[in-house]
Amino acid sequence: MFKLSPFRLKTFRQCRRRYKYRYVERIPSRPSAYNTVGAHVHSALKLFFQSVPPDQRLPQRLLDLLLEQWQTNRAGFLSLEDEEQWRERALGMLRRFGEEQDLTAQPLVLEGYFELALNPRLAIIGRVDRVDQENGALHIIDYKTGRQPNEVDDHQLHLYTVLLERQLLQPVARASYLYLEDGKPWSVTPTPERLEESLETAEAAYREMISERQYAADVGRHCAFCEYQSICPRREEIIGRRLAEGW
Repeated sequence: MFKLSPFRLKTFRQCRRRYKYRYVERIPSRPSAYNTVGAHVHSALKLFFQSVPPDQRLPQRLLDLLLEQWQTNRAGFLSLEDEEQWRERALGMLRRFGEEQDLTAQPLVLEGYFELALNPRLAIIGRVDRVDQENGALHIIDYKTGRQPNEVDDHQLHLYTVLLERQLLQPVARASYLYLEDGKPWSVTPTPERLEESLETAEAAYREMISERQYAADVGRHCAFCEYQSICPRREEIIGRRLAEGW
């Protein structure tokens, strides 16, 4: 059975060449600072809500958990100075979280894995960062280690909504991205029409994925975080665009 995650779908829609390298050829990627920091921030937040009693959840404890996680993996940094800059950036994210978010919340789900078969050939899968119960309904929260972009892609939130509603048999009232660097939440209120549209998008993408042969490389801001930039056939163009546009 073909297992389609929101990230796999996003990768295919952004750049089919990156999709080919990652999912078809399965080329191992080098560790990156961005991915290492993202993993540590997510782990610290999970441990904070999972292991620390609500009355002991002080902002400093969250920062301590991040620093403890940091020692487990320091791969992907260009230098000690680069690592220090990333560490301060990550600490800044969690300081803001500690100041602005409800630290006594008791999530229903933390990094839960869900899988839903749509038909005999295709399943939707996803790992959801956090689910809270609010007034008899669910609130999906997906942490993003960055700032809110000018244009937000909400397909991931709607696919998570389908997974949660069908697996937990409870309605999802709200689904949010929480951008940790600027503290901004971006939320949607799912509707049946929008959920159906997201499923149709996923099924159409699946059909394209299994028939794709060209895997063209698409250049854009997403290239800044691509782990396959060094082998991309449009690498020189990417370098030029990054210098000219500042990404």
